[in-house]
Amino acid sequence: MANTYNMKEAQASLTKLCRSGERFVIANRNEPVVVALPVEDFEALMETLDVLGNPAAMEAIHAAKLGKTTYRPLDLDDENFGF
Repeated sequence: MANTYNMKEAQASLTKLCRSGERFVIANRNEPVVVALPVEDFEALMETLDVLGNPAAMEAIHAAKLGKTTYRPLDLDDENFGF
């Protein structure tokens, strides 16, 4: 779980927090308002969402899980992931 900092704490140590390479949450009056994460985590999240939003990719994943097809690595550079 990510550490949570209030606005004043985050403002006072934002440089240190960003350089730590860790995820963190900034809260305002104990309510989370901002999530910060390393760029690598963000890119991985976006790639996952792209795969989950692609019907052909999801169909292939489900077929592979059921043993109907063999595993093929996805081509993340291709708009259709190699399908």
